[in-house]
Amino acid sequence: MEFRVLGPIDVRAQGRDITPSAPKQRQVLALLMAKANHRVSVPALLSEVWDGEPPRTATTALQTYIGAIRKALAAGSGSSARDIAEQRLVTDGNGYVLRLRPEEWDRPRFEELVLTARGLLEERRAHAATEVLSQALALWRGAPFGNVRHGSRLTVQARVLNEAHLAACEVRIDALLLCRRFQEAVGEAVALVGEHPYHENLHSQLMRALYASGRRAAALDVYQSLHRRMTDDLGLPPSPSTTTLHHVMLQDHPDQRYLAAAGAGALG
Repeated sequence: MEFRVLGPIDVRAQGRDITPSAPKQRQVLALLMAKANHRVSVPALLSEVWDGEPPRTATTALQTYIGAIRKALAAGSGSSARDIAEQRLVTDGNGYVLRLRPEEWDRPRFEELVLTARGLLEERRAHAATEVLSQALALWRGAPFGNVRHGSRLTVQARVLNEAHLAACEVRIDALLLCRRFQEAVGEAVALVGEHPYHENLHSQLMRALYASGRRAAALDVYQSLHRRMTDDLGLPPSPSTTTLHHVMLQDHPDQRYLAAAGAGALG
C-alpha cells in the first residue's frame, strides 16, 4: 500500500484509491498518518475531530471510524480486518498506532532525499543536489492534508510539513545559484517571495540571483520593497545580514564573498 500526506491525504492499494470518503473517518486517518508509527491517544483523536468538545457518543463513534478504516485497509490489501488490527492499525493502550514502512509513506522518502541533497551540497556537488531536490519536491501534490478539516493537531502537523517544504525550496535555490543557473533561481525565488513576503532569506536569495544575472537595479528594488514592508507593517528594519548584502550591492567593486550563494554554509 501507499500512504501520502504531502498534499491531500491519499491511500492506495495496487493503484486503487481506498481513502475514506466520510469526512470524520478521513480526519481520523489523517492524524494517524501524520503521527505514523507513534501512538495517538483516544483523547487526542476526540479533541481533533470534535474541536475539544466531543459529545457523549464520541468514543463509540471513534471506534466505529477505526473499524471502518480497518475494513478499507483490509479490502485494499487483501488482508482480513483482524490482520489489519493486529499488524497495521493497532490498538495501543488508550490509543492507536498506524504502522507504516518507510517505502510506503511519502514523508520519509521526502526527508531522506532532502538529507541526501544537503550532504551533496556540503560536498559542493551542486548539480547532483539540484536533481535530488527536484525528486524530493516532486513528491508534493499541494497543501498537506488539503482534503481534511484541520483541528488543532492537524493544523500543527500541516505547519511542520509546510516549513519542511519551504526549507527544501530554499536549499534548491542555493543549489541553483551554485550551479550558476541564475534565471531558474530567480523564477523560483520570485514565486516564494510572493508567498512569504517577510521571509528575509528568500529575499536575499532573490537579490543574489538577480545580481548574478546582471540585474543589479532589480536586486536593489527587492531590498527596498522588503524594507518598506517590514518597517511599515512590523515596525522593524531588515536584519543586519540583509542590510549588509544591500550595501555590498551598492558598491562599484563589491566584495564577492557576500554575493556568493549561501550554499552549505547556510544548511545548519
